[in-house]
Amino acid sequence: MTIAEDGPESVLVYVHDPMCSWCYGFRPTWKALKSQLPEGLPVVSLLGGLADDSDTPMPLEMVDYLKRTWERIESTCKVTFNYSYWDQSPPPPRTTFISCRAVIAAERIAGRGEVFGERIQDAYYCEAKNVWDSEVLCDLAEQIGFNRSSYSEALLSDAVRSVHEEQRSLAERLKVDGYPSLLLIHKGEAFPISIRHGGAGVMLEDINDLLVDRQA
Repeated sequence: MTIAEDGPESVLVYVHDPMCSWCYGFRPTWKALKSQLPEGLPVVSLLGGLADDSDTPMPLEMVDYLKRTWERIESTCKVTFNYSYWDQSPPPPRTTFISCRAVIAAERIAGRGEVFGERIQDAYYCEAKNVWDSEVLCDLAEQIGFNRSSYSEALLSDAVRSVHEEQRSLAERLKVDGYPSLLLIHKGEAFPISIRHGGAGVMLEDINDLLVDRQA
């Protein structure tokens, strides 16, 4: 679904990256929030992206920083990580755009972007798989029922790359500067919703309050 001028009066926009560790930590809260949203409120998922395509090994300083970040997320969000991912030598590259395109490809082929995004997260954070590798992504797609050849073609296509560029551009226009981000678009105006890990109820109140205030 896209955000259009002639679309619904209100839309909730979720901007994320499957290789964003804070997005993984937010996943339980996001699922809880979605289950409680007002009936009829559309949800649009935008794939942002932390790091462009690269095959350069990550600097050791970045590896150490991300390990510490995972530790913070574990204590804040009550999720767990498989730290064996960092045992690779040389370190993995700092690249996430391809995982975003992988979600877009799954959505375009079969409307299963969210399902595949979660599969990527599980493979990365729990199974220590290199989900920045197109062959690994095709393996994962095949495991959940995609035709490997068709999925690979979509993943590497200019069309999927173009959609990702459009989504990143829209996120930029919405002034998104971090992931995960949540915004309520109401009558063409964007209202950021504060991310509260473990606080689905409070976030729901924020959304409902905005809807009531703006309809009054």
